[in-house]
Amino acid sequence: MNITDAIRKRKRAIIPYITAGLPDIKTTGKIIKALAGAGAAAIEIGIPFSDPMADGPVLQKASKMALDAGFKMDALFDRLPEWVSSISIPLIVMSYINPLMHKGLETTFKKLKASGIAGVIIPDEPSDASDLFKMTRATGLDFIRLVAPTTSLERKKEVVSQCSGFIYAVSVKGVTGARKALPEEVQAQVVQLRSLSDLPVCVGFGVSSKEQIDEILQFADGVIVGSYLMDKLMKAADPVKEAWNVMKSLRL
Repeated sequence: MNITDAIRKRKRAIIPYITAGLPDIKTTGKIIKALAGAGAAAIEIGIPFSDPMADGPVLQKASKMALDAGFKMDALFDRLPEWVSSISIPLIVMSYINPLMHKGLETTFKKLKASGIAGVIIPDEPSDASDLFKMTRATGLDFIRLVAPTTSLERKKEVVSQCSGFIYAVSVKGVTGARKALPEEVQAQVVQLRSLSDLPVCVGFGVSSKEQIDEILQFADGVIVGSYLMDKLMKAADPVKEAWNVMKSLRL
């Protein structure tokens, strides 16, 4: 199932984000299965990186812990086909551009596609991402792009014209991380993005409670939950069970 259809078929499309290799690569696969079984619409797998500029404290900590635990891209690629075959929802890779460039962007995109990955998100994509869009589409990957609340209308038009899978509406200015409240402008942002594209619009950054998810899903097609989930997984004695419990509670 492609990403767009996976989101549209759900009344409550929730896309959890997890950091690959935390607490270890084997457990990451078990967490993915737990999240899928508990009702995730798709799952975002974050690639650990030493300088995650768009990430807040929780995801920075998760990235460092995964790297300290010995995360390697090759180990991830070895596991991806197994993870993809064990679930029936799309897997999306979220990575800063440097890890993807290590062995060449085109080579890495082809390898991701061959492994069963459905799409990619690159938070530090260049301002002109037309080449990335062409490259990902040529390899069959969706290129999911982030749109910040400060983005001008003309820029939004350009970004969504080079986007596939879904549009990632960033709800807050700044980095990732749970917030007690989301800006009132989020709904207007989603409405505007929907007027510019037929793609689903999903809201991420700052989502920290079931109440916020309920609110967002009244006007958006889906919601991405990252820091809130990862904080709980890093504190849990059994992160696999915790992943199931958190996802199940958010889906109700």
